[in-house]
Parts: sequence; structure tokens; C-alpha cells
Amino acid sequence: MKGAKIDAVSPVVGVMLMLVVTIIIAAVVSAFAGGLAHTQSKAPQATISATFSVSQGMTITHCGGEAIPLDSLVFTTQNGDGFGPNTESLTTEEINRSIISDKNGDLVFLNNSGGKSSFNPGDTLYISAYNCTAPILQPDVGLSIRGWDWKKKPTYYKCKGGGYTCYASLWSLCYRNPNNVGKTFILQTGDRSGNTISTCGVKITS
Repeated sequence: MKGAKIDAVSPVVGVMLMLVVTIIIAAVVSAFAGGLAHTQSKAPQATISATFSVSQGMTITHCGGEAIPLDSLVFTTQNGDGFGPNTESLTTEEINRSIISDKNGDLVFLNNSGGKSSFNPGDTLYISAYNCTAPILQPDVGLSIRGWDWKKKPTYYKCKGGGYTCYASLWSLCYRNPNNVGKTFILQTGDRSGNTISTCGVKITS
């Protein structure tokens, strides 16, 4: 009888020990996960809108929400469905920060114009019409060649040897192409950590 009682206690103790170990492991994992959650950067909550005019250029406006630090601000564009099938995946490009200015024409990201350190609600950023041409705003859409006279020869570039290089495919995807008035491209605002802050459609106007 005494042996039977000892044998009965042994499995109970084993189960209790396993339960204690399981609880300790769960507590350690929970604490570790909580620490990771606190160290991950959180994207600012904001609403960003934009306009695009073939003749006037582009504006990007902070319509409300949190301020976004300029040093982490990233703008990305891509052609919308109206430009043709699968053009979104082929035309995703980060906007060059050196072409973005404030209302006074000062390049915001090169000299922190006016001592500003963030993109705040009510602020508007500008990209001139010239800087909205494909070789500058959309450099990966086609080859950017210095000296290409896009005003006189929007679909062709006159080479030094006298010949012409066709850029018809580039011009068809260019936001400044008057034939694309009425179409929409996508502007995504994010940060350097890869977080998306805002996404909006931008309708091309004349």
C-alpha cells in the first residue's frame, strides 16, 4: 500500500513541474515580444493629398494629422491603371528630394528651408513643371539624357551624331504628356523605416 501511494504522487509532481516550466517560458516570450513592440518605430498618422498640372507642376499638401520629420519623409509615385496594364509595377519610383521646394522656391530637403524640420499640417510642397518631366521625376521609366529637348521633341532625342532616338514609350508614361490629362497616378507617402503613412490618387490636369 505504501508503495502504491508513492507511485501515485510521482506523476502529479512531474505534471506540476512541466506546468511551471511552461509558464516560465510563456512569460519570457511575452516579455521579449513586448520589448520588440516598443522598439519598432511607429509611422505618423497623417493625410497627404497632391495635385498635378501639366503646365504648373505638382503640389503635395499635408491635410491633417501628425507632423512628419523631413529627414525620414519619402514620396513614391507609380502610374495608375489608365496608363495601361501592369504599368504600376514597372513605374514605381521614389521622388528625388532635391527637386522639392517650398512656396518661396527654396529647396526644402537641401537646406531645411526656414529652419523647418518637419512636414506639418497645412504645409504644401512644390515641384516645378520642368522638374515634373519624365527624365527628372520618373528617371527609371526611361533613359535620362542631358540635352534632350522635351519641349520641341517630346518623343525623340536628337543624338550628337545627327540621328534620333525614339522615346515614344517614355513619353506615353510621362505625367506631363498632355495626352495623359485626366489619367491618375498614385502618390504614396512613407518613412525611411518602410512604413506607409498615406496613399492617394493624383489626377493629371492641364
